[in-house]
Amino acid sequence: MARNSSIAYRRASWTSERVMNSREDGRAMRPDDTLPSVPCTGDKEFIAVSWNLHKGRSPLGLQAWQSMQRWMQATPADVYFLQEAMARRMPAPVLASNGFGEPLQGALTDVWQCQATEIAQALRLQLTLGPNVFKPSWRHGNAILSPHPLDLGGRWDISAHRFEKRGLLVARATLYNTPVTLLCVHLALTRQSRLRQMHWIAHWIAREAATGPLVLAGDFNDWKNDSEPLFAEIGLREVASTLGEAGKTFPAFSPALALDKMFVRGVTPVQWLEPAPRTAWLSDHLPYMARLRLDYLEAAG
Repeated sequence: MARNSSIAYRRASWTSERVMNSREDGRAMRPDDTLPSVPCTGDKEFIAVSWNLHKGRSPLGLQAWQSMQRWMQATPADVYFLQEAMARRMPAPVLASNGFGEPLQGALTDVWQCQATEIAQALRLQLTLGPNVFKPSWRHGNAILSPHPLDLGGRWDISAHRFEKRGLLVARATLYNTPVTLLCVHLALTRQSRLRQMHWIAHWIAREAATGPLVLAGDFNDWKNDSEPLFAEIGLREVASTLGEAGKTFPAFSPALALDKMFVRGVTPVQWLEPAPRTAWLSDHLPYMARLRLDYLEAAG
């Protein structure tokens, strides 16, 4: 982490102690419903998952949230990057924004009950949240979850226009006694808006998190693959591409586009993990899952 970083990390709002006192939900998943076993046997290895939950609905728009929960319960990971985690019960006040590239104003310790908090309860994970879309009766946004110590760095509004709300969620996990910067994003549908968002994120990383291990993951909607050369300029490499994999995740039932991405620095891609066929009917995106290894260790703190 850059020494001059202005980020004030705070303990994740959903702590292990609170989750341990919560009730577990969801039934156990059958072994054939999930991925093959993916234990981390190598030194400094960890599993990262990025998934657009599609607000808990299947590619056909049917309710699939319970099946998604069971998949995640059966697919343990060290870090989850979630997009479109939906909530129907709204806390007050709603976070406010002053425009593109500005932090969302509000208490960093708030917790709003949503699909990500249900997962945190069931799996006893720490959690950070970054709501993007606000409606009168519901909202959805990004979430980062981990069984490891997790601190919230902040939430930024990267909405290119008022018709398509988008956000950047930043956190820091401690893995192998090493701080790892985590960024979860959901980018715009139009290329011009995406390029603006990606350039802003690249400048943010260069300014606020210029050193140390880093993972940037999410739904980039980047079917023209503008992101790889752009982020390569600041020393980030895309995991699936580095491993020679196509990394196609959309549409889930017949993946043709690599819309979801995972970029790393100070981390070596070890294996891109392909989801089982049943996963195709959970969300409109397949989960993007990878085994990674820290390149070096540094004292946390």
